Parts: sequence; structure tokens; C-alpha cells
Amino acid sequence: MEPEYLFDNKICLVIYKDSIDFEFCQNHSLIKKQYITQSDIFVLDLKQVSFIDSAGIGNLVGIFRSLDAQSKSLCLINISPNIRKVLQISEIEHIFPIFNSLQDARFHYLGSSAP
Repeated sequence: MEPEYLFDNKICLVIYKDSIDFEFCQNHSLIKKQYITQSDIFVLDLKQVSFIDSAGIGNLVGIFRSLDAQSKSLCLINISPNIRKVLQISEIEHIFPIFNSLQDARFHYLGSSAP
């Protein structure tokens, strides 16, 4: 299922509603190229993601590096304990800023000026 994109106060929120696995990565981009030019901060909401495999992890790392090279930011929010465990086992949890909520991410990137 295609992710949903919402733009709010300099942030692009990307809401995933399915597994991030090999099949998903073959059929979808984690972030569509046309949206990358529209924001400098990308927040990936994984609340509805119950499964991620090595292809999904590889794509997360790839998009993180691509955005970082463009001086853009990417973080993850609303991660389930299962997804967090996969990131820990993969030893990549430290790569991504992880927040409990959009509000926490917004405060981190925009400070007290965030609504």
C-alpha cells in the first residue's frame, strides 16, 4: 500500500500502512522523489508497520544516507517494540533519530517555535 504524505510546518510526515519488505520496496519508494524537494525534514511514521525485513532496512538506510547527503533530516516515530527489536538486532538503531511522537520530532527539529 502506498504511503500517505502530509506536509506540516516544514515537515513531511510519511505514514506507512503496511509491511516494509522486499515486495513493498520493489513496488514503492520509501519517499517519492517529487516530495524530497518539498521539505528538509522527513518523519517516517511506522505505527501501522508490523514487519520489516532486510530489504526494508536497506532501503531505510539508503534513503537516510541520500537525504543526509542533501543536508536533509530523517527520523522515525511510533515504532512498535517488534520493529525496534529488528533495528537493534540489525545494529542500525543508532543511525536513525527515533521519537515517540510527531510532537517530539517537531520539537527536536523546530524547537519551541513548533505549534
